[in-house]
Amino acid sequence: MPPGYAAVLLSLVFAGLLWSLGIAPYRSEFSTPLRRLAAFVLWVSVLAFVVFLPVTSVRAAASPQFDQEAFAVLFLGHAVLCLFLILWWWLRSDISLSEFLYFRWNPALLTSRFLLGLVAGLAGWAITLATTATVASLWFNVTHSLPEVALPEVVLWVTELSAAQKTALVLVAMSVEEAFFRAFLQPRLGLLLSSVCFALSHLSYGLPLLVVGVFVISLFLGWLFRRTKHLLPSMIAHGTFDAVQLFLVLPWAAKQAAYFS
Repeated sequence: MPPGYAAVLLSLVFAGLLWSLGIAPYRSEFSTPLRRLAAFVLWVSVLAFVVFLPVTSVRAAASPQFDQEAFAVLFLGHAVLCLFLILWWWLRSDISLSEFLYFRWNPALLTSRFLLGLVAGLAGWAITLATTATVASLWFNVTHSLPEVALPEVVLWVTELSAAQKTALVLVAMSVEEAFFRAFLQPRLGLLLSSVCFALSHLSYGLPLLVVGVFVISLFLGWLFRRTKHLLPSMIAHGTFDAVQLFLVLPWAAKQAAYFS
């Protein structure tokens, strides 16, 4: 079965499981049948594209070509998320955009929330690193072998992007991904399920330790969002985490991989 069809099927199954648990935002947030139908289509489509397509496309056989066009494609998923959020908010038409995204404007608190996010991002990176190392150690003790850690080609390519391109990736990811996974998904699915979805959306790299790290940082960002009830701290924390990874950790890892290859 082609990955796209499999992703839609998984999304429909997941939506059915959520419905059986009483989680159906396309029903609870809309009053008319037509809006409910449109919201259901949006719900299944975004979960299929963002969460389950990476699951069904793990280690695609085709060898990607990395160029300026490929850099633009990196933002395709974010564009889909932006379109989804705008359409869902427009269909609701009963809430302001700032309330919908948990980004209520309060200039007096912006500085403190920004600094909180910065510190939390560094703390989240340290927690994620420690947890990933612990999981790797447990894996080795049980299997007497290390989980796969070879960097995928796309990750090696990203390490060679310019500083401006890396900055663009950080800014877009921290804004759009937090708006979807934290401001939209978490209030509807809860911290655990939204973090599972966040981890699955990064599964296409095929690295178990990477998925563990993504899940851990998602739990941390979700906890921060739940504590502050505002999107800015988790956005800044997400950006700080990604910046450390893109500008420091991954280039170092790429150099080590080249040295030992």
